[in-house]
Amino acid sequence: MFNQYLEIMEEAKFFTHKLKPSESFVILNDILDGYKATEQERKYAKKLNLTQFFELFDDDDNLYYTGYMHEDIEDEFQPLDWAMYDSGCTYMKVRNPVTKKMEIL
Repeated sequence: MFNQYLEIMEEAKFFTHKLKPSESFVILNDILDGYKATEQERKYAKKLNLTQFFELFDDDDNLYYTGYMHEDIEDEFQPLDWAMYDSGCTYMKVRNPVTKKMEIL
């Protein structure tokens, strides 16, 4: 389903696109499993220029995952597509870079 390469460090899930790095994203925190990313995972995400923060929710407004995507990603819905397939997430919020407020995408 995804053209990306999935790399799991400890528990963070990095979806990186070999030919188009700007199409990459990472799931750093898994709220359902209680996992929080390590400092190493956060640094690696930053190194990959994954700086656009997002949150993924189900239709009952429960937060499932948080992560980052590349600021120049063409398909902003890639993380939601993965989370919809993986665990039934139905919408996502992204942090507006100007206002710093979370907005439904």
